[in-house]
Amino acid sequence: MDVAAFNPVASASEGLAERQKPMNRSNRKLKMGSVVAATPLLVLLIGFLVIPLSYIFWGSFEGTKLNFAHYGRVFASAVNFNILLHTLRVGLIVTVVSLLLGYPVAYLLTKVRSLSLSILSVFILIPLFTAFLIRTYAWMIILGREGIINNALIWLGLISAPLQLLNTTFAVVVGMTHVFVPMAIFTMYSAMARIDHDYAHAAQILGAKPVQAFLRVYLPMTLPGVFSAGILIFITAIGFYITPALLGGPSDTMISQLIVDQMTTLLNFELGYASSMVLLFVTIAILFVASLFIPLEMIWSSATSSPDSEPRAAARLLKRAKRMLAPLVAAIEGGTHAVTRALLTKNGGWLWAYTVAILMFLTAPLIVVVILSFSSSPFVVFPPPGFSLQWWQKLANAADWHQSFFFSIQLGIAAAFVATIIGTMGAFWLVRTKFLFKKMLFLVSLSPLMVPVVIIATSLYVFEARLKILGTFTGLVIGHVLLSVPYVIVVMAAALRNFDASLEPAAAVHGARPHQVLRLVTLPILKPALLTASLLAFLTSFDELLVGLFLLGRQTPTLPIKFWADIKYQIDPLLSAASTLIVVLVTASIITVQLIRVRYEKRTAASTAE
Repeated sequence: MDVAAFNPVASASEGLAERQKPMNRSNRKLKMGSVVAATPLLVLLIGFLVIPLSYIFWGSFEGTKLNFAHYGRVFASAVNFNILLHTLRVGLIVTVVSLLLGYPVAYLLTKVRSLSLSILSVFILIPLFTAFLIRTYAWMIILGREGIINNALIWLGLISAPLQLLNTTFAVVVGMTHVFVPMAIFTMYSAMARIDHDYAHAAQILGAKPVQAFLRVYLPMTLPGVFSAGILIFITAIGFYITPALLGGPSDTMISQLIVDQMTTLLNFELGYASSMVLLFVTIAILFVASLFIPLEMIWSSATSSPDSEPRAAARLLKRAKRMLAPLVAAIEGGTHAVTRALLTKNGGWLWAYTVAILMFLTAPLIVVVILSFSSSPFVVFPPPGFSLQWWQKLANAADWHQSFFFSIQLGIAAAFVATIIGTMGAFWLVRTKFLFKKMLFLVSLSPLMVPVVIIATSLYVFEARLKILGTFTGLVIGHVLLSVPYVIVVMAAALRNFDASLEPAAAVHGARPHQVLRLVTLPILKPALLTASLLAFLTSFDELLVGLFLLGRQTPTLPIKFWADIKYQIDPLLSAASTLIVVLVTASIITVQLIRVRYEKRTAASTAE
């Protein structure tokens, strides 16, 4: 060996370089994997949300003409401005009522055992995932001049003539509240479930009255969840279309109805663009105000926010105001304690009674629809004069209903399949990749939930017409996928955050290749989440009306569009039979998912114990 030729420094450098080569290749693979996972989601959001929105924004002032007169018409016209104010007022009322009704139920869900939680969840999930049109149709029956409420009041002798309940603001608020209470319950529950009730118990041990322990300890800890639910409901309510259109009168027109009329009936596209932009700007302003109190990502995925994070500026101002109002709060606490002392028992009997009442409010309209599907009357009469299967026979022979049903199934499966793939890949990218502005990109991925559906439908209508895919099955699937992907991302991101990160490296150490780790370890563990995400995507597509109205063209009407056409022109028990079929399918799907979840939890607990 030539000692003079031996260079230990050079040899060490070469050895280090050789060891770094596999690491560099691994880093390149990770970066390439991140790009592959992110690309479908980014293409979907940029290509079919950002660019279409920019088209209608550009068109709202006629492009280079810079004609802002259409915005002036929105605010200068007394009719248009009053519609905007009415939309905000109804949205606020529905939000407050939904939160007040849902809070005690969400609280009870945090106190019950697993079996009771599963049973109660099923009764809340069934109304939540039943189509808006079916629930609105049920309220049309209940609130009509010959409806259940008027007939009951007349039978009791409380009134002599039917009350005008339908086509009123009251009907709109009731119908929308029925839609949003389940959403409020689950959103608040997701925040309440992580709060330890021992804090309130400790306050009582130290001398606080039950009301004081609740108002000063537990309630403040739940406010971020309540605020999240309120923002989610409000921004959805101000863009709502179905319920106001069917339950409200001319004076109850909301801005979503105005936009649809301008785009489809009046063909005043520029004013429709401007109205859409005004609604979008209002939504952005609401989200900006919300960001002063809570992290925006907490609205859709509270697990992404840290409980130890610094309070927002607005939250600190509220704390100061609370200190200033301490004497008034103490007086209110004393009066409330005196009134509620008999109700605040350890067994919570009143809370169970209240929850049962809310569950009856949520499920009773669906029960009415089911009963009417077996009516012997040719008209919608409740209670039915007799039992008959005539409407089920007519449904079995109705070829147009069959075509709409199978087309909706086909569309839902296609949209759910694509949305699950894109959303799952996006969730992997958002959860497992480290990069700047991660929270902001998480919000961007959920942006279809923030933008009112009527704006998305309007923008896709304009953009797909330019791409010449308007009225095609592909264009319709793209619209439904855009609305479904955020739900997949929320479900899969939550599942990935709870995933045991040591399992995949352990499989790799024992010789499994990356695709084998994904196929044999990761995806089987994520199976319940994938099933839930797919079901959410399917039901979102199956229930969608506005996107279908704008993008359908001359294709077979989807089931919601078929419902919509029939409800607008006639109401008969045939609609009840079709609605009952959908309710049964939704119920079966929810129970199946719940059973799979319970089975998976038991299997996981058993393997952990071993």
